[in-house]
Amino acid sequence: MARARLGDGSMIVARRHGNPDGPRVVFTHGCGFAADLYWPFWSLLAVDFDVVVYDLRSHGWNEPSDLRLHNMPTLADDNIRVLEAVDNAFGAKPTFGVYHSLSTMVVLMHEHKSPTFAALVLFDPPIYPPGAGLDEMETVCQGLAGAARRRQRRFESPDELVAMLKKAPAFSLVPEPTLALFAETTLRPSPDGGHELRCPPEHEAQLFEWYFGHSMQTMELLADITIPIKVIGADPTAKFSFLPSTDLSTLSDLDYDFVPDLTHLLPLEAPERCASLAMEFVRRTAP
Repeated sequence: MARARLGDGSMIVARRHGNPDGPRVVFTHGCGFAADLYWPFWSLLAVDFDVVVYDLRSHGWNEPSDLRLHNMPTLADDNIRVLEAVDNAFGAKPTFGVYHSLSTMVVLMHEHKSPTFAALVLFDPPIYPPGAGLDEMETVCQGLAGAARRRQRRFESPDELVAMLKKAPAFSLVPEPTLALFAETTLRPSPDGGHELRCPPEHEAQLFEWYFGHSMQTMELLADITIPIKVIGADPTAKFSFLPSTDLSTLSDLDYDFVPDLTHLLPLEAPERCASLAMEFVRRTAP
């Protein structure tokens, strides 16, 4: 394990899996989720690659941090410290970042401020070309923030959360075993009995509010980043689950593919297809 001390003194632990002699792949997750939730996806990478996974602050293995620090610039600084700790613990070598949703914005801010990666794989990033659907994006982000604040935070058991997810349209393409993994990785025992969300709803909501402004800055960040970037999007014609997916084929600087019939949760919905695309890109760009 690699332990990263963050700017506020809190800690993030990065866990190493797979083949230590292979190319290094670093992975983290989307808003309100956890790295271990994506085990059906990243475990496929671990067959050949040196895979390191970690949770964003206030998510997964990490205790909730100060809400005032819960913003995109802080997460980007956290990311820089995590990657430094990974190199210190496991030895420095070319690193390929694989990120989903919220964390794609974080890693672009990281790479812009402190170039670190050999290449990046971004799953359905909230990249919006100038003038494309800005009103829709703002409406979606505010709606997500409001929904997060109203989210049920305590459950009698993980089974209660699984039953709720089975009825949620956003999770309709996620396999049932992954729904059980969702409950296992996003809940912790509550001191008052039962279980509670590891990521407090107000923390999740605040990050959604940061989404809109920073999604508008993505093109500026990309203009200054020179490493290879692979974008793997959801089907832009499909009904989205959390964030609307955009066809980025007109952005010639990006190596862009979308996966038909999948939504924003594509690494959870079809881990084999997503892992195959990611591995092909890493093998092609690895030194």
